[in-house]
Amino acid sequence: MISFKKIFFLVLFSYLFSSSSFSSINFKIIMKINNEIITTYDIEKEINYLLALNPKLKEINETQLINLAKKSLTKEVIRKIEILKYKELNLKNSQIESVLNNLIQNLNFSNESEFEKYLEKFNISINDLKKKIEIENEWKNMIYIKYNKSININKNDLISKVENLGNNNFIFEYNLSEIVFTNLNDTSYKNKLNNIENSIINNGFENTANLYSISDSSKVGGKIGWVTKNNLSIIIINELEKLSKGEYSSPIKIGNNFLILKINETRKTPKKIDKKAELDRMILIETTKQLDKFSNIFYNKIKLNAKISEF
Repeated sequence: MISFKKIFFLVLFSYLFSSSSFSSINFKIIMKINNEIITTYDIEKEINYLLALNPKLKEINETQLINLAKKSLTKEVIRKIEILKYKELNLKNSQIESVLNNLIQNLNFSNESEFEKYLEKFNISINDLKKKIEIENEWKNMIYIKYNKSININKNDLISKVENLGNNNFIFEYNLSEIVFTNLNDTSYKNKLNNIENSIINNGFENTANLYSISDSSKVGGKIGWVTKNNLSIIIINELEKLSKGEYSSPIKIGNNFLILKINETRKTPKKIDKKAELDRMILIETTKQLDKFSNIFYNKIKLNAKISEF
């Protein structure tokens, strides 16, 4: 994304080198968000980034892929503009490495060097990825500061769940993927659900998560990973117990949103429970869930006030 003040120099650069290999990029401005410019080059880079995180996106058509990249960049730029009102982005946040390492593990790479070689195939550097991680991370930090006093957790309920774990000889876990979507009215809900269901049939669950889910997990095909059964609500457990591996649920109403869950794997782990650690984990999961809700509300609010133009 390029500052609007620099656009004259970019256009001049493009003109001066129009006979060189640079012209193959087909540089063109396609969007403006406030004073930030998005070009065809930015879209190309974003497509490569999304493909690196979810290679199955090669299965969707070019128009869908371009629209997905536009949506992803729009969210990133709007978030970045808001963050820069309060702090500078300089890649110095120590949390970036932690998030990067978790991503490397979730994508089944052995180490950063192996992951870096993989990214090179998509013309993406580790530094490119760190910049994106920093924006997402600083956004989450900002949402926490803004809404942490609004978080409401029933700790006694979670303590009861931890105690119930002691009644079993094993811990049952689901490996899940998700699609989270909103609706404005009954008509839009039916249309959106129909589009999502058709997309799952034609494009697969992971690609549909990229295309339709409002959750940050959408960038990795909706993958949540392993979740202990006792960490889930009764409503979700009841839905998952109807499913087998590879199947996905009907929409589950969670606040103002709807959640579709897919079971990737299940497993039973011998019981070794650190009750304090398990309680802390449950509190973190519930906190994250509520912050995600506040994040979507706040993002939609500032998006309404942003000046977005397409060319």
